[in-house]
Amino acid sequence: MADPNLPLAPDLPPIETHRSGQYEFNDEQNRQLTGLGDAMRVCAGLMQLMGLAFVVLCVMSVIAARESGGYGPAVGLGAGALLCLSIGFWTGSAATSFRRIVETKNEDIWHLMNALGKLHNMYGLLRTIILGSLVLAVVALALISVALGTK
Repeated sequence: MADPNLPLAPDLPPIETHRSGQYEFNDEQNRQLTGLGDAMRVCAGLMQLMGLAFVVLCVMSVIAARESGGYGPAVGLGAGALLCLSIGFWTGSAATSFRRIVETKNEDIWHLMNALGKLHNMYGLLRTIILGSLVLAVVALALISVALGTK
């Protein structure tokens, strides 16, 4: 039998709470991140709504183009729908990551980097669209100037 004079369990140091090496934002920073996430969530919802409106207009334009044969406006509306929807969903995803920074513990940096990755994707798309639009504008100006010069 066990000796009644021995303690039931050896003396162990108290268990410390798990703390990762990640940075944890303070209350003031969490309030700022909450405000940013909320503003981004509203913008994301509005962009998604605008994208859906462009989808409806695109479908209506395709139906009207079947009779007239001019699909140009439908293509433009479809491109606008894709742009608005992609920006809306990327912004919404980044907003969710900013919100999770505030809601979770010991995962702030991971969520911050996730949000920054989504924003990087969105701004990469915008950069490409802007550069493409500038190239098309220069080509259009050249074509217009050539057309005006031949008159």
